[in-house]
Amino acid sequence: MIFFILILGLVLRLISLNQSFWLDEATSGLVVRNFSLTEIVTKFSPGDFHPPLYYLILKVWSSFFGTSEIALRFPSIIFGLLTIYFVYLIGKELFNKKAGIIAGILLATSGLHIYYSQEARMYSLTALLVSYLVYLFLKKKWFLFSIILLLTGMTDYPALLVIPVFWLVGRRFWRKLVLSSSLLVISYLIWLPIFIKQLSVGFSTVGSSWGNILGTFSFKNLALIPVKFILGRISFDDKYLYASIILLAAFLFGYLILKSIKSTRRVDSIKNLRVIWLWLILPILLGMAVSFKLSIFSYFRFLFCLPALYILIAIGIGETGKYKKFFLCFVLGINVLCTMYYVLTPEFHREDWRGLVSFVESQKTKDSATLFVADSNMEAYKYYDPSANISGPEGFGTKYKEIWLIRYLQPVFDSKDLLRAKIEASGYNKEKEYDFNGVVVWKYEK
Repeated sequence: MIFFILILGLVLRLISLNQSFWLDEATSGLVVRNFSLTEIVTKFSPGDFHPPLYYLILKVWSSFFGTSEIALRFPSIIFGLLTIYFVYLIGKELFNKKAGIIAGILLATSGLHIYYSQEARMYSLTALLVSYLVYLFLKKKWFLFSIILLLTGMTDYPALLVIPVFWLVGRRFWRKLVLSSSLLVISYLIWLPIFIKQLSVGFSTVGSSWGNILGTFSFKNLALIPVKFILGRISFDDKYLYASIILLAAFLFGYLILKSIKSTRRVDSIKNLRVIWLWLILPILLGMAVSFKLSIFSYFRFLFCLPALYILIAIGIGETGKYKKFFLCFVLGINVLCTMYYVLTPEFHREDWRGLVSFVESQKTKDSATLFVADSNMEAYKYYDPSANISGPEGFGTKYKEIWLIRYLQPVFDSKDLLRAKIEASGYNKEKEYDFNGVVVWKYEK
């Protein structure tokens, strides 16, 4: 049965895989295209706010399979499928095989997990490593636990917030936990000089508009975590409809999670549901506290907590007696409908930089300039056309007959709209406006 669930998960993750890269994915593509393995660590990482392991894996992968969108996204699909498998093993270990199967199929059809299993970023890998970490903890395989803990710490910093879960549940194994943490501690002592530089980058965003986008604490960001966990990346223009669906789904999920409490009394010692409850809740609470100093409080950064939700839901379904099939179909129906709505609605897909670059480059003349409101927004354009003549606001000049102004993140990086004002004050008139799924470009002529 788990084999067929993995096949289903693969099929769902292959649908719409060939979308355009958005900005952060394009950054991943440029990193593996332009940096060697050594340079990823020494040149790229100090200015980034992620450990380097994911980029190193992607670099090795790209040397065999290239740097196309599908090639660079496929590792995340593999990580996603392996996560489904370990969720099945955890459910089976904690309760029974049926619980593992239900948890696996729910994660396989989860809209949010599908979305990030299709993204050339580190979040799918992080969810896999944390899930495997929990499984090894339950099995008390401490040597492998220490290795996976090291890999987790070198993939994404917020994932380290899961460590207190193991200490709270496994206090009587504290010697094993101390020993298992030694590899991670040693690696961070070596990594410390670069980590300090990354922290300075992280601290600099707090309180800024960019920091708010990255994820400072707000009640909206807190509410988005359960909403996106349940419904995925979709939303509805009719806010009353959206709110009604959220309330109905939240009531159903909450009821099933509470039903799972009954199972807690039937498992003993380390093999109890406390580890799953804490896995779901504690990293988010700790992330909330950290977000007052570092901008990390966005729902996708806690994708590694999503498997815990479906394990609890699966066990809760097992406690509903003769209504098991009804509740399973209800939750599965929510997953499938939300996933299909995402797949069939282009507005929920990623920014269409591929379409924008193709269009602008085909329309430009020799007397054209392509300008961005900030130099840091040009990665996607460079990924799709490395030879394109583009620049930030400093590249503006009156010698051009035509200007293509990329308005991407203008409220964040040019809140007073100074570049637009400068262009229009120099005698340029806005002729047309184009929107490539969230990436807006204005065409000016003189």
